[in-house]
Amino acid sequence: MNGNGVGLTAAVFAVVGAGVGLVAAATTGWAETALAAAATGETARFGPVFVAQSYLAITAAALVIAPLLAGVLGLLVGSRAYDAREAAATCGIGGGLGALAYGLVVVVLVVASQGEAATQAHGIADAFGSILTTAVVAAVVGAVTGVLGLVTE
Repeated sequence: MNGNGVGLTAAVFAVVGAGVGLVAAATTGWAETALAAAATGETARFGPVFVAQSYLAITAAALVIAPLLAGVLGLLVGSRAYDAREAAATCGIGGGLGALAYGLVVVVLVVASQGEAATQAHGIADAFGSILTTAVVAAVVGAVTGVLGLVTE
């Protein structure tokens, strides 16, 4: 296992997670304003449900990016490995830890941005199972693409 490769992979995940989280927070804020804050009539009554669904959808969409990022980083970092075992370990561990950091950063930013109309939206603990699943999937994708990156070099 290459510690520099693990650290690089995790750092890229964290930086991308911060960017995605900031965009997700801005998007959910916009959805909250559009669906609840300025709503009247029936929309005002169902606004918090729509807002909660928006937060959930945006969080889920953000988490889907992690395995894609693991694949790209796996190919790049894996191409620099000495053997298949090193490529799989470096990219798998880096992808798993990185996706965990990515997911936590995204969810914390989205939850922190929740306004008054988001009373029914998810919290950090609610999303933790999905974050862990994302990290496991990203670890597997990273390990496999790390080995593929090695053989393409």
